[in-house]
Amino acid sequence: MFELKGKTVLITGGGGGIGGGMAHAFAERGANIVLADINVSYAQEEAAKLPDGTVVQTVSLDVASLDSWMKASEHVLARFGTVDVLCNNAGVSTGFMPLVDVPPELFERVMAVNVTGVFNGIKTFAPSMIARRRGYIVNTSSMNGLNPFGSFAAYSGSKFAVLGMSDALREELAPFGVGVSTLFPGLTRSRMSQNDAGKAAEVDPARLAAIQANMMDPVWLGRAVVHAVEHGEPYIVTHPGYRATLAERHDRIMAAFGEPAQPGYSVSGSATLR
Repeated sequence: MFELKGKTVLITGGGGGIGGGMAHAFAERGANIVLADINVSYAQEEAAKLPDGTVVQTVSLDVASLDSWMKASEHVLARFGTVDVLCNNAGVSTGFMPLVDVPPELFERVMAVNVTGVFNGIKTFAPSMIARRRGYIVNTSSMNGLNPFGSFAAYSGSKFAVLGMSDALREELAPFGVGVSTLFPGLTRSRMSQNDAGKAAEVDPARLAAIQANMMDPVWLGRAVVHAVEHGEPYIVTHPGYRATLAERHDRIMAAFGEPAQPGYSVSGSATLR
């Protein structure tokens, strides 16, 4: 079991929403908390909400910039000496927007934050975890990273990338005693989801109340993340109501595995890329 008391947990996108829920949940276990956010005032507001006695630090961080990661890590390491758990949680969305309507600069920003931001965090802290042969990384994907839907194509693409990176990274880091979990949240109360809900309401006002009514309290996602870290669980699914639609999608994929495109073609196990 991964002991969290006294360990240092760095959470990106820590200025509220899921990041704030994670911070509260890890603080309940006695961990030191680092809240990193591009808007440090949001992180400071969230820090003030943590349980009494929590050791907390806030840092400004643009996850899309490796230089920003290096500067933030200097501040964190100067105080705590190490980061034991890294939660790559920061993310941005296009809102409800068909892919053909997404401006190139917005697409690039989504990929820079949601994908490159995760890579930058891993690049910054995984080497020291490998050297210590101890540590944990949690990457936030989305239910859209398992089962995409129209009007969220750019966001879904970024979250599928997080899943692919995380699965491969888990295999790479396992020999060094470093764990990797992927979080697949559904609708959760956060600034991003509230903003997306507002955009949806502009198109269909009746959707706003329904969307807001189904937003989960982020502290419960945080507690699910803590449980996964403590027990080394690779996948964290907090909204099981999506199971049926995901199963339907997987069934369609599995049904596509028929005969090889080239008649008589076969590959022995030793000849595969794995």
